[in-house]
Amino acid sequence: MKPTSLESGDKPRVGVLINPLSGKNSRGSASIFQTISEHPAVVLHKVQNPQDVYEALVDFGRREVSLVVISGGDGTVQAALTVLFQHHLFTSQPQFIVLEGGTTNMIAGDVGIAGNQEKALDRLLKWMQTGNGRVTRIQRSIIRLKVPGHEVKYGMFFGAGIISRGTWYYHSIKNTSGLHGFPGICMTIVRFLWGIILQNSQLTAPAHIRVRVNKELLEKEDFMLMFVSTLNRLFFGLYPFWGNERGPLRFTAVGSGARHLLRVLPFLARGRSASKGTQENGYYSHNLEEIELYIADSVVLDGEIYTPESGQQPTLLQLGGNVTFLQL
Repeated sequence: MKPTSLESGDKPRVGVLINPLSGKNSRGSASIFQTISEHPAVVLHKVQNPQDVYEALVDFGRREVSLVVISGGDGTVQAALTVLFQHHLFTSQPQFIVLEGGTTNMIAGDVGIAGNQEKALDRLLKWMQTGNGRVTRIQRSIIRLKVPGHEVKYGMFFGAGIISRGTWYYHSIKNTSGLHGFPGICMTIVRFLWGIILQNSQLTAPAHIRVRVNKELLEKEDFMLMFVSTLNRLFFGLYPFWGNERGPLRFTAVGSGARHLLRVLPFLARGRSASKGTQENGYYSHNLEEIELYIADSVVLDGEIYTPESGQQPTLLQLGGNVTFLQL
């Protein structure tokens, strides 16, 4: 859905979640706290884990907060969305502003406010005080994910295969070498792209996944990578979706042994059809209402890793609801 303008006549009650351990914030967020301290009407909570997020949103619901600002990574946003849809703490669903406080900031890059967090907060707080400014509203669908053995989660980007292995690798180099943030992400991408080029089976070994879409099982059962998203843009502005159905969940997968891989991927990464990018050659993209996966390997939702308790039970992805994000 395209953004639409919103006149700022009604000033919302604002609550801010700041995760001081997330990416950019871990390298310094004192100025954000200073900015917020000058506005006592803003409700502020520091959060470091899902329980903190739950307790903060309980307080926001009690105080009738109508605009939730999140300064954290994709995992912090996922935790907030999960609480929102699991616990129904608000009389009226709040709107969200997402700032680039994390490492990858993929959600913020699509529906949030890019760039300097302090400047974004300053614009928001001035809008609250004066009512002057132009705000745009973006509505996005949210994925409801049920992994066997785990509580239901809500988020915006799901991945399996290379994506889950890449997430494990990124966390390992971050913890062992201290290489985090953009350099760590680039190293992870380069490593796995090089593995694809060299056909390194250790890096690009397929995940065995039985996939049911539109109530029918796909013939293919081994996939190099698979992801589902409700975002319009992924890393570096990529749009790797070319399905033509009207479903809210965008599903893309590349099968093991996909033909013409190096020729096709640059086209598909930009959502463009390629003559060789067909299901017969191992490439799939659909817009769906529901997806069932039978997978024993770990999966990822917004950077958080979950391992199914059983590959015989379905990992289920459905439409979880809709959320309105503000940009200003």
